[in-house]
Amino acid sequence: MAAAFIGNDDLWRECASWLTRFNMLRPDHRANLETATLSDLATTLRDGVLLCNLLNKIDPGCIDVKDINQKPQLAQFLCSRNTELFLKTCRVNFGLKESELFEHQMLFHFMNFHQVLITLSALSRCPKAQQHNIEGFTAQLERSDEDDEVYQSLKSVSNTAPEISEEQLECNENVHRNDEIYQGLCGMRTLSDKLALEKRDYVIKELIYTESNYVDVLRKIKHCYIEKLTYILEPRDHAKIFYRILDIYTVNKDLKCELDRLGRSKSLKLSHIIMNFKERFLIYGDFCSNLADATTCLQDLCDRNETICQAIEKADQEANQGKFKLRDLLQVPMQRILKYHLLLENLVKETDPNHEEYTELKRARETMVDVSRYINEMARDKEQMNVLQEISRNMVWDQGTQFPIERCGRLRRDGEVRVKLHGEPKQPKQRYVFIFDKYMILTKQRGQQYLYRTMLDLSEFTVDEANNRALLQQGVRWSFQWHMVKNDKQLVYSMSVKSGDIKNMLIRAIKDAIENIHPIALSMTNHQFEMHTYKMPMTCYKCSKYLKGQIYQGYKCRVCSISVHKECIGSSGRCGAPVRSLAPAPSQEALTLQSKLWFAGEKDRAQAVSLLENRKPGTYLVRIRLQKDSDVYALSLKTENGVKHMRICSSTTENKYYLSVSRFFNSLEDMVRNYQLVSLKENFERLEADAKLEYPYRQIKAEAAQTYASPTISFERGEMVVIIDKDEEGGGRWYKGISRNGIGQFPSCCVVEQEEITYDAF
Repeated sequence: MAAAFIGNDDLWRECASWLTRFNMLRPDHRANLETATLSDLATTLRDGVLLCNLLNKIDPGCIDVKDINQKPQLAQFLCSRNTELFLKTCRVNFGLKESELFEHQMLFHFMNFHQVLITLSALSRCPKAQQHNIEGFTAQLERSDEDDEVYQSLKSVSNTAPEISEEQLECNENVHRNDEIYQGLCGMRTLSDKLALEKRDYVIKELIYTESNYVDVLRKIKHCYIEKLTYILEPRDHAKIFYRILDIYTVNKDLKCELDRLGRSKSLKLSHIIMNFKERFLIYGDFCSNLADATTCLQDLCDRNETICQAIEKADQEANQGKFKLRDLLQVPMQRILKYHLLLENLVKETDPNHEEYTELKRARETMVDVSRYINEMARDKEQMNVLQEISRNMVWDQGTQFPIERCGRLRRDGEVRVKLHGEPKQPKQRYVFIFDKYMILTKQRGQQYLYRTMLDLSEFTVDEANNRALLQQGVRWSFQWHMVKNDKQLVYSMSVKSGDIKNMLIRAIKDAIENIHPIALSMTNHQFEMHTYKMPMTCYKCSKYLKGQIYQGYKCRVCSISVHKECIGSSGRCGAPVRSLAPAPSQEALTLQSKLWFAGEKDRAQAVSLLENRKPGTYLVRIRLQKDSDVYALSLKTENGVKHMRICSSTTENKYYLSVSRFFNSLEDMVRNYQLVSLKENFERLEADAKLEYPYRQIKAEAAQTYASPTISFERGEMVVIIDKDEEGGGRWYKGISRNGIGQFPSCCVVEQEEITYDAF
């Protein structure tokens, strides 16, 4: 088949067109747009993933997919492995000549992208590619001055491109396919009464209708796959593939029930329903983080085990006549959770600003935007965790020097440098450096292994670019230099690389890391903030939005322990050191309180409102007040009229607690137990007559291990039960909890605890 001859600026466009004809790029990919530039194609190819998958498309099986790092996150060592694998396969399997191949660093650093296009041109015209009857393209081996001008534009791209490509992380080539699957399974069908409905009512009906379809999808996954494959899959594989699906099914089944009540209860508001499910939606972060591992495991099992493959195909037929595969259905939860804020945005647009729910709907939309970002960042950082694990697997530590790689933070940049420690007579040594959020690790590369040499704590160093003058010998390699200077001036490392672009890229990564460790905004507050990794979801003290990701999500003050986003540091106010003495309570009681589900630690009124405002009336917490005076504690209670705050007074002479002089208590626990039974109205006339302490703000989700029935509560084995109190004085043998069939006490052996929750499950 004839090949088109293309030159100059049109060459990269023809390459993109060829990749599109091979279905490696979508027709609407950014490299195919009229406004596209060379950098759009170059950055798409940069990590080597598409190139390796291209070879498998031309010659299926020529590369073991397990050898491809599908999401290298622009970590140079992983991208280079992909590229080297591509070049080796081109040479061995496709017969390309050495003169037709580029060097792996040419692609990552965009040093000679013309040579990359020559390689792809040769590949497009090789016999194996021509068997697909797809026209190739021809490139000139020598580039002209005009070509040089075209490729010169890439020099700034490698330096200014973000550390992580947004498109690579949030999207992939299957994004349109995934959306088609979602619309086919959950999408809104044409309603016969659409014209009769107001636009606002139609949006609400769309939300309810699509939620019903979505829950039906989850039900099919549960019944047709999870239950049917239990005895076919190994427990470990079963758990990985269906990770969190049952929890999601429970959450959205409950959400559907609440949405179904909208038309029947005039007091029920859509915005309140969404806000009540805010924290429950966070489990989608775990699901989406595991999704890539789940689909990879599923594909691997189907490739290796015909019995499993047939069982899954049978389940596909039962679920939807084989129209959608299990792999397709697993994509739907991620599609759904990212749709809520869009549906709410449409609802806000169709709601009159004077409508009673307008402000609350806007808040619900903002909340779901925050939840969506939280979930996206969880998924992003899972890929970063995979990169860190890959580094750890390939790192060879000296005896006694091994360091938990996750404490280093996210990988920002990596690459080859030459290093010389000032004061040593030795010549500069070639090293491979990994630049993380907090540390720089210098290694010696040996094949695919990295031998640890030393580690620099970036908080102790500054970058000196003084040696940045024009060099006489610009063609000399390793001539682009800078210094890493320890703050006490006792250590200075000279570092040099092959080009100015690489130098600028690495310096930028180091400076950004140092600025994150010591943000400029720290000068605007007396808080002693440090980067911190949180194991549980955490909200910002200032803006109340979630701290996002899995690694160093925010900053925690080591004095007062508040947590904030980086951008909220400057407006976080002055530091208030936590109360060390809980007079009149002895320190031992303070430790005892930590185990109480109603104890919230140090919180101000705004934080208490945030924790309680979307909970059912009767939910309460006891907190340490931020104001420094003799009364240490306060009680916050959700009532029908909002969140009410009550100072808990204390008598330092008699070691007593009280809300009013009508009743005194020897301990906070005695006081809480009393007002679980007695109305608080005896102290506060404006409270409702039935204002009691009914539900602690923290609760424990559990699964019934056996069937239990009493006059006040009953549940079947496998049902969810929520624990709201433990009889610790009785040795913890009895719990108080809530099920779908009541509230009451039951033996602790009847349930298996799962996780702590701060939302209303019933």
